[in-house]
Amino acid sequence: MSGTNKPLKTDIQTYCDYIAEVRPRLDVIQDFIDGKATTGLEPCNVEFIFLQFRKILELIAFASLTANKDAYSAAHAKFAQHWKAKSMLGELAKVNPRFYPDPLNPPRETAPGFKHFECPADGFMTISEFAILYDAASDLMHTRNPFTTKDPGINIVYSVQGWVSRIRRLLGWHTMHLLSGDKWIVNMPPEGIIQAFPASPMPDADLP
Repeated sequence: MSGTNKPLKTDIQTYCDYIAEVRPRLDVIQDFIDGKATTGLEPCNVEFIFLQFRKILELIAFASLTANKDAYSAAHAKFAQHWKAKSMLGELAKVNPRFYPDPLNPPRETAPGFKHFECPADGFMTISEFAILYDAASDLMHTRNPFTTKDPGINIVYSVQGWVSRIRRLLGWHTMHLLSGDKWIVNMPPEGIIQAFPASPMPDADLP
């Protein structure tokens, strides 16, 4: 057997790899917002930006699948063929209702060796907003049928900057919930390494 074979990645490592690909795509969108990048044609700029949003949402969806892979694959032997993000999220919800990332505020130390995370009330992309942005990005990827009677406007709810900020807020610090009751605490900083920390519930009596 060749000594060059690499060990298989753990689920948590794979999850971090997906999240790591989200960040540079957000950075590219920010460059277009700030005028640091352009295709030279405004309609192409819009299409490029929403292509990145579409890819970002798919990465979040596939990352969520990774966090619950065993349970998902047990119910759907062909889970690798679920390439449509909204369909995949719907199936994941049937397996684990808490599959979607839960945003967190940065940790604060409550005692030596103990950190507490509070949950923000707003400012992040919710699961319903995920669907809104996914649909908008999908619509913008297609040339409009000149004979359609649909309203030509696409309501994206927030500005492009608003969506970027809400996605960063969702993923900056967040929790992934596993069916076992365990969690992954994940940090996507503005730059540097994406980190994920396995966590398990503790009895209340053990808390400081």
